[in-house]
Amino acid sequence: MNEELDWLVACLRPVLDTLDRPATVVDADGRFVYYNSASARMDGVDADEVIGKHVLEQNPWLTREDSTLLQCLERGARFTDVCQSYIGPDGQAIPYLHTAVPLTGRGGERLGAIEIGRQLRHMPNQRGKDADVPRIATADPQMRQQIAWLDVFAASELPILIYGETGTGKELFARRAHALSPRGSRPLFTINCAAIPDTLLESTLFGTVRGAFTGAENRKGLLSQADGGTLFLDELNSMPIQLQGKLLRVLQDGSYQPLGSHQSLLANVRLIAALNQEPQAAVAQGRLREDLYYRLNVGYVHIPALRDRRGDVPLLARELLARHAPELKPVVTQLAPEAEAALLAHDWRGNVRELENILRRSLLLHDGGARLERIALHAGVPDVTPRADGGLRGQLRAREAEQVQAALAAHQGNVSAAARQLGLARSTLVSRMRRLGLMGPLAR
Repeated sequence: MNEELDWLVACLRPVLDTLDRPATVVDADGRFVYYNSASARMDGVDADEVIGKHVLEQNPWLTREDSTLLQCLERGARFTDVCQSYIGPDGQAIPYLHTAVPLTGRGGERLGAIEIGRQLRHMPNQRGKDADVPRIATADPQMRQQIAWLDVFAASELPILIYGETGTGKELFARRAHALSPRGSRPLFTINCAAIPDTLLESTLFGTVRGAFTGAENRKGLLSQADGGTLFLDELNSMPIQLQGKLLRVLQDGSYQPLGSHQSLLANVRLIAALNQEPQAAVAQGRLREDLYYRLNVGYVHIPALRDRRGDVPLLARELLARHAPELKPVVTQLAPEAEAALLAHDWRGNVRELENILRRSLLLHDGGARLERIALHAGVPDVTPRADGGLRGQLRAREAEQVQAALAAHQGNVSAAARQLGLARSTLVSRMRRLGLMGPLAR
């Protein structure tokens, strides 16, 4: 192994070893030099057996063009959440999203590449158990009407179309619809159409047969894997129009053809689709087939933006506070009036997702006590600051506080991980956090 790459792997190993996601590193020749335990479990092998093997030797179903690791090496490309189908020990295709980046030496030479993956979520539900039906908190009459309609549509076998801006909770609506459906005891598969390259989306959905393209093998797509259950297609308006035509056929007669096959298969699956753009606008802009829209529009639900139901902001804030505050000691139990006022005054362009992120950041930065007094509304510009001191000592104290806050934010409040990043013992970091007046010690 290259000495510089060896040093990099040694630095990364303490972090990568703790991940429950597959993480691998290859050298400049495309041979594995690191393979974490999650990767080994996924493959059903001993990690030591993989070290030294080439990417295509370990993953014979891949081609050089499809491998994100090899493309990192050859083109210096960077990939974020690119879908690759992984063939498990039982021969079934498992869709994974991979993030891969090249590793570069001090002199600019390409030393290798690193890749971290995550499996597309597979969420089984048991029908009939209230705990399995996601609760949607709201006091807004319009929102309540949409939930009531969702519940009616869910009880049928009709396709459902959900429209809502990014961050409004479209996946939560989809999970509720599945849980309340006759298929609630079967799998729910979720796929974000915007996160998968067009060239891989078709094979991910419909599967492939051997010889469909160079290196193609017989693999099941999500339509087959979700048999008897539900398939949720998020951001459908990002799916290529040509592929939307094939999806239309599934809705029309329940049939589809795997990539490279001339034989039609029947899909026993309920489709739920979501758009982050108003449907008629998506049709007018050529991002959604009109005939597909009318097929899906039987069960249509619109999730109002959070700024259009401001009465829900305090309610959701209290719900989120109850969910995330137990991470802290002492536990925050309420919002101060000034904090609630700040939330009500915000415009919430990121909707509920933005509200959750802001609350978590504010909890992380709060300086103790049962009430959350101040809200850090501007990402990257925390409102909670350490006590002011004058002169050089005050500047050093402020700089130290910034570094601690940045490390904590990077690890979602995990003190142990932040301590490792800062090169400190956990107890030392907790002591410094107390001294700086940032917050009470976290439970994690």
